[in-house]
Amino acid sequence: MGGVRDEVNKECLEGLKAQTTDFAVGVDSDKALGLMELKRDPLYRRIPEERLSEYVERSLEFGRSAAAEKQGRSIREWLEQDGIAVETVGSSGSLFGTVLRAQIDWTGKVPKITVYRESMNQLAEASAAWPQAFGKLSAEAAEDIHLAHEYYHWLEYRSGLFTGERLAPVETFRWGPLRRKVSIRQSGEIAAHAFAQSLLELRHLPNLLDYLYLLHKGELDQSAFEKEMEKCREALGAGRRHMV
Repeated sequence: MGGVRDEVNKECLEGLKAQTTDFAVGVDSDKALGLMELKRDPLYRRIPEERLSEYVERSLEFGRSAAAEKQGRSIREWLEQDGIAVETVGSSGSLFGTVLRAQIDWTGKVPKITVYRESMNQLAEASAAWPQAFGKLSAEAAEDIHLAHEYYHWLEYRSGLFTGERLAPVETFRWGPLRRKVSIRQSGEIAAHAFAQSLLELRHLPNLLDYLYLLHKGELDQSAFEKEMEKCREALGAGRRHMV
């Protein structure tokens, strides 16, 4: 499930007492967190403002619809049925300065999801500081979230149609009659978050865990996070915030 930058923001609030502080996630938090994910796409600024809700809401719906078809079995049962191997590695993975939580490789004879246990332990520790968000999240539960997330990407791959290809592409180049349009890849991440949330019956989109981790480490200022969430709600026309 995506990653977080392994860079310490020196200007963040020092001494953030995450263990005793609530924070505002907000009404329609799924949509706001979805937009937070969408903003990570390199082509985000190419998306017309009036279509932001469409990209977020449809991506969420794609993930939820896929999860509805998989109810009744655990994520590990689905992985076993589809012949997907799971490897848990003790250390944390990284790629170009980004901490990896999990990743799927479908290029081999057997598709395999690799989960980094150290990262799961970190997420469980961070989540414990805000039990209102995900309850008492264990490292094993965090692993299931990431397995579900990667499984959605497997479903995309197997179908031959990725989430971004189901949405209108954005124009990146124009020269006379020539046009170049590209899919928004981050929409697949939103859908994968929604899939994991629905399948595992989570209170919030699981990308919130990355923000809890940064808050817990003091690499993200709490007020800055709340302000960003507020901006996302306003951009999507969502309601007032509430505390979790």
